[in-house]
Amino acid sequence: MNRASCAARLSLLVLLLAGPASASWQDIPATDFSMTAPPAPGSPASDRDYEQLLKLQAERKPDQCSAAAAEAIPDFPSLFGNSGILSKAEADAVAPFVGTASKFLSKVSGYFKKKFARPRPYNVDARVQPCIDKPSGATSYPSTHAAAGVFDACVLGRLFPDRAGILASHGRDAGELRVVAGVHHPSDVAAGQELGARVCERLLKENDFLSELARVKAALP
Repeated sequence: MNRASCAARLSLLVLLLAGPASASWQDIPATDFSMTAPPAPGSPASDRDYEQLLKLQAERKPDQCSAAAAEAIPDFPSLFGNSGILSKAEADAVAPFVGTASKFLSKVSGYFKKKFARPRPYNVDARVQPCIDKPSGATSYPSTHAAAGVFDACVLGRLFPDRAGILASHGRDAGELRVVAGVHHPSDVAAGQELGARVCERLLKENDFLSELARVKAALP
């Protein structure tokens, strides 16, 4: 057997012994997560959703509607980029990584939105009148804004532990504003917040995600 052939066989043996390459955290399927179904139409839980929506609608203030309108897209720039919690330099430094992570979260949330296909509250009850532009998506459960708010805050809290509390509070507020604005049921937001927390918890157990997180943190201004 010539030297080239021996080298090729040795390389193949190394690959076989190493086993399959680990999947990237971005490739984790949405089906790895689970969610309970939304309240059934006409159920007591559904009725409570509408009672709360109408109560908040009667009490909401213009500044709450303005805040919700400013966070129209459930991504890092919209929810946290102009929050004032991070400096512009800090936001710019983490945007690529957190933005990619947010897209993964949106993929998972989108899977469940399609699965449950719950209509927006204003498409069911004409008394619900949103004070912001109606979202382009017609499905409501879970709230991706609520999921992204909690998820992004969880990731950012690892990068800026001195501001973890205010980041978490801001992230939860992003979801709550969707109910005040009349574009989500309260149970959509609760489910989204739970999903965001579970997705973050899962990714914080993935070695490649933790490695990327560490590199971003080490490069912070």
